[in-house]
Amino acid sequence: MAGPRDSADRVTGAARTGAAGTVVAAFAFFDGVFIGGPIAIMAVSFRPLPVFVGASCVVSLLSIGCCRWLDRRWDEWLLGHGTKIEHRLEKMRASRLMQHPVRWIQSSSDRRYAVAAALVNPILVLALARSVAGTTIGKRRILLGSIAYAIPYAAMWTIVGIAVSAA
Repeated sequence: MAGPRDSADRVTGAARTGAAGTVVAAFAFFDGVFIGGPIAIMAVSFRPLPVFVGASCVVSLLSIGCCRWLDRRWDEWLLGHGTKIEHRLEKMRASRLMQHPVRWIQSSSDRRYAVAAALVNPILVLALARSVAGTTIGKRRILLGSIAYAIPYAAMWTIVGIAVSAA
């Protein structure tokens, strides 16, 4: 029988959760800096096709991992960061550009969810969907949204790298 968790276990768990939350937030809001820039640099340094394929896989896996973590920890994470994320989500919902993706997220179509994730970012779409729906998103939608996002994202940054090397 396991004993009660001591304060060191709680601190370690909180530190792990904080580190994971930082990675998720960094990928959600600064993916161009942390992921896109290195993809463009690698496209300049190496052959673009393998860079594109590898980047698509890495971005997809990173997105799946971040989305699954956020989907599992949404209620716990929102307690500490609710005001920040809710403010950002309200701005997204109100924008003219986001009216269609918000409608797609609210619908029950996996295809529309994937299109919304491809246009915005799967983590932000998941956060919006969780706040709108109030229920978990599920592994299928996370997978579809992450792949739909990763392929054009990796292609765009690979093309940026090719364009920079040609200039």
